[in-house]
Amino acid sequence: MTDEVHNSPILSKRERQCLTYLAQGLRVIDLADAIGIKPKTAEKQIASARAKLGAATREQAVAIAIRNNLL
Repeated sequence: MTDEVHNSPILSKRERQCLTYLAQGLRVIDLADAIGIKPKTAEKQIASARAKLGAATREQAVAIAIRNNLL
C-alpha cells in the first residue's frame, strides 16, 4: 500500500460500492439508483473516499483503490 492509503481509514462499504460503480463507468445518478441512495449521498460518499485515499479526482480515487486492492 502507498503511505497515503496505509495511514487512512479503510473505505466504508458504501464508499467501495460507489467507487466500484465509477470504475465500471456509471454516472453518479446511475450508481446512486443502482444502490438505492440519492445522487447527493453518492457524491458525499465519493468525496469521503477521495479524502481517505488522498485523491484529487474521482478517477484518481478509483485508481488508488484498485492499485491497493480496496475494490
